[in-house]
Amino acid sequence: MKPRVSVGIDRITAPDWKIHFESKRIGLVTNASGISAAHGYRGTVEVMQEHFSVAALFAPEHGVRGVLAPGEKVKSGTDPLSSLPVYSLFEDFVFTPKSQEEQARLAYAPSAAMLRNIDLMVFDMQDVGSRYFTYASTLFYTMQSCAAYGLPLWVLDRPNPLGGEIVEGCRQDADCTSFIGLTSVPIRHAMTLGELSRYYNRAYSLGCELHVLPMEGWTRDMLYADTSLPFVRPSPNLPTLDAVTVYNGTCMLAGTNVSEGRGTTTPFTTIGAPFVHPLRLADAMNALELPGLMFSPTHFLPQFSKYQGEICGGVDIHVTDPRAVRAVSLGLHLVHTLRTLFPEEFAFLRPANGGRWHIDLSTGNRDLREGRLMPEEILARWDADGKRFGKETEKDHLYT
Repeated sequence: MKPRVSVGIDRITAPDWKIHFESKRIGLVTNASGISAAHGYRGTVEVMQEHFSVAALFAPEHGVRGVLAPGEKVKSGTDPLSSLPVYSLFEDFVFTPKSQEEQARLAYAPSAAMLRNIDLMVFDMQDVGSRYFTYASTLFYTMQSCAAYGLPLWVLDRPNPLGGEIVEGCRQDADCTSFIGLTSVPIRHAMTLGELSRYYNRAYSLGCELHVLPMEGWTRDMLYADTSLPFVRPSPNLPTLDAVTVYNGTCMLAGTNVSEGRGTTTPFTTIGAPFVHPLRLADAMNALELPGLMFSPTHFLPQFSKYQGEICGGVDIHVTDPRAVRAVSLGLHLVHTLRTLFPEEFAFLRPANGGRWHIDLSTGNRDLREGRLMPEEILARWDADGKRFGKETEKDHLYT
C-alpha cells in the first residue's frame, strides 16, 4: 500500500527537486530513521548515494546507523556500508555551565575542516516532536555552521509524529538551555523539523541559506499512524509509537532516581524503581483518569542504565487513545505521585561538578523540582506560554 504521505527523501528524485542536488558535493546529516518508502524502503544514505554525489556523512546522537546508547560519544571514521567518511556531531554530551556553552557547541557543530569539500548540506532525520530530543539541536548547529561557511542547507521534511495542532509545556528559562533544550520552544512544539528550521532562521537571525523539501499529503491533524509511512525507531530507546507518544512525559524521569525503562524492551512505557510498590502506583495513576492512558502494575529487571540487574517495581503505561494523550501532564503527575507515595526514597538526581539540575533542563524551569505548585497549577502556567508560542510561529508553518 502506498503511504498517504510522501516525505522529503521520497520526492528528491522528481525533476523539479533533483536539479538542486545534481553536480553538488553533498554533506548528509542523517541516521537510521531516514527511510524512503518510495525508494523500496531503503535508507536516506543509500538513496542519496545512488542518485547524487555524497561526499560525507555527519552523525548525530546514536550515530549514522542509530545503534549507540543515549549520551554515548559518536566517533568520526568511515561508514562500513557506504564507505563514506563520517564526521561526528556528538563528541561529548555534558550539561555544561552556561559560561562553557560556546566550548560545548564545538562538540556538536560541523567545523570548517569537515565542510571543506562540501558544496551543499542535506538534513534528513525523524524527529519525535519533543524539545528534549537532540536532533533539533543538531539541526540548529548545522544551520549555524552553514551560515558561517556559506553553504546552502536543505531540510528533507518528515512528520511530527504527535501531529501539528497541540502544544504542551512552556518555553524554557534562559538559564535552562542545553543540548536537550537548545532553543526557546515548548516541550511539545507541534512543528516539523522543516518548520522548526524556518523558525530558527527567523527568530535567531541565523542567516542560513535554507531550503525545505516539504512533504506531500501531510496535514496538521495527522498522527504518525495516520500517514501509513513505515516506522523506524528514531533512537534505540524509542522502539514503538506508544513510546514516542508518552516520551514528553516519562522522559522527565531521566532527571530522577526512577527508571524511565531504559534497559528493558519497553523503554518510556515502563517506569519504576526498587522502592516503588507497583499496585499503589498503578492505582494512584489510574485514579487520575488521564485521557488516553491506563496503568498496570509490573516488575522489571533493567539490563543497563539505572538499576542494572536490580528488580524494580513500577507500572506499564498503556496508550488507549494516542490522540487524547497529553504527555507533559503525564510527566508532571507521575513525578508528583511518586514524590507523594514514596517521599523518603524518591529524589531528583543532583548535578555534579557545578552543573545544572537535569530535571530543570528537561522541564525548562524549577517549577517541578521545587514542588510548590500542584501539577494542574504548573500546567496552567506552562500551557499558556505554549499557546503563545503556537500563535507566534504560525508564520513558520508549511502545512495546514
